[in-house]
Amino acid sequence: MKLILLVGGPRGGLDLFQSLLDNHDEILQFPGIIHINEKLIKILSHKSKKKIAQNFTKEYLSFFDSRKSIIERHYMLGDKKKQFYKVNTKDFIERFILLSKKNYLFKDKLFQNLFLLHMAYNPINNSKKKKLLVINAHSIPYALNFEKLFKGINYEIIHTIRHPLSAVSSTLKNWLKFKNGVHLKPKELYYNLESIVLGIQKLNKLKKKVYIIQLENLHQKLNLVMLHFCKIYNLKFKKCLRKSTYHNLKWWGDKVSGKDLNGINKNFKISYNLDFFEERDLGYFKYTLDDILKKYNYKIDISRKAMPHLKPLKCELISWKKTIKNKQIKHSFSIIYFYLKRILKFNKFFIKNITLPNTILLKKI
Repeated sequence: MKLILLVGGPRGGLDLFQSLLDNHDEILQFPGIIHINEKLIKILSHKSKKKIAQNFTKEYLSFFDSRKSIIERHYMLGDKKKQFYKVNTKDFIERFILLSKKNYLFKDKLFQNLFLLHMAYNPINNSKKKKLLVINAHSIPYALNFEKLFKGINYEIIHTIRHPLSAVSSTLKNWLKFKNGVHLKPKELYYNLESIVLGIQKLNKLKKKVYIIQLENLHQKLNLVMLHFCKIYNLKFKKCLRKSTYHNLKWWGDKVSGKDLNGINKNFKISYNLDFFEERDLGYFKYTLDDILKKYNYKIDISRKAMPHLKPLKCELISWKKTIKNKQIKHSFSIIYFYLKRILKFNKFFIKNITLPNTILLKKI
């Protein structure tokens, strides 16, 4: 059984891609993010198998009662947006204990427990039929944690991205209107910018096979993306790979988007709000991301020469003003720190000569 970690760039469609894998009988996954951190290791390290399963159900309650999934809105699934799913925790715990008595795939005991939790989640499991274990690590820090915490485990990475300016624009647009922008702090904005500029480089340091899925291709060329995905991992191409669902119930997107968006939009176009950028910012991004833009066929049209500058980006100014307006005193003090950090790290010296992974997209049928 192969293992892949899903890692998303800012508003890069990671959850959309995972939702397309939902009902495939050769794929094993939980319906959401696995937080790969010390808390997870503590759960997996318990000597009692019963305690492992019990603690996992408590930590990931939304996997067992989707009405608890607020941000991802798994409480409003189905055609009429009124359905949800429940998984019996008692049965799950009993299945995990039973499965733990058998010998399985992984020598690492902690990861073996994580694998068996996945197996126990599906009541009609056939381990021989499963070819791919998918873990939604969500963010780059969790992917880096995976390498530290589960040593010796073979895995590959699928990283979802979108046009850099669209990623910045969508991040600002959605997080500014969500809870009055309290989550768009300097630290969070810096992390999003870092993921765009240095994310692939950080993943490359893990020395694992990395594939890229571009959100634009996922919408506009879905069949070619999913056919290539199936070819890479030796999976059968099935109709369910065209449907955005969780527990086979239609999913309408997360709460942050503020819209009800189900599945694939064939008319999807690259767009970004120019109100979030100064002309010099566009030149800065074009200069800084030149290799990424060329590799993934993205364009930034500007009238001036592409070059760096030391002034705050407009997106930073927006974040700073919102942080101060929301009276987030502690985070207001961090403004200068993250501004200087961005100036020092996002330059050609640190990002030149990056090996950029190939996109999952079948070019020939």
